Amino acid sequence: MLGFNHTLAGSIVAVITPAPLVPFVAFASHFLLDLAPHYGNDPRVKPGKKGFKCLIVIDGALCVLAYAFAVSLFPNQWLIIGIGAFFSLLPDFFWLFLKHRLGRAFDRFLKWAGDIQWGERPYGWVFDGFYGIVMCTALYVLASQPWS
Repeated sequence: MLGFNHTLAGSIVAVITPAPLVPFVAFASHFLLDLAPHYGNDPRVKPGKKGFKCLIVIDGALCVLAYAFAVSLFPNQWLIIGIGAFFSLLPDFFWLFLKHRLGRAFDRFLKWAGDIQWGERPYGWVFDGFYGIVMCTALYVLASQPWS
């Protein structure tokens, strides 16, 4: 799953979950999203290749835009939204930066996290775009509620 969807999901979690639970629920949301079909396994986008660097830059920019969108709807909740976004993205940072550095148990966790992503496809950007639209709509609807 592309990072901007994890950012949006973490933002939704932050808005609807009691603050002390946000890091845990946002972290778990990452794996729930990764169970759905999404972009990945693209031979043109492998670590170290130009396509991978381009994807990281574009997805990073979309993450910032997703966070900015959520904060524009819930300006008083900018910190908890940031916490939700951070913890929803955290598992991907584990994969990118810590693989094989924290021991066998951690490597097994990373293997499991990779195995659940059965639906990674090069054309999965279509799914990611759809999920993004749904989550942006959900944030907008949540912001329009009288209790928000």
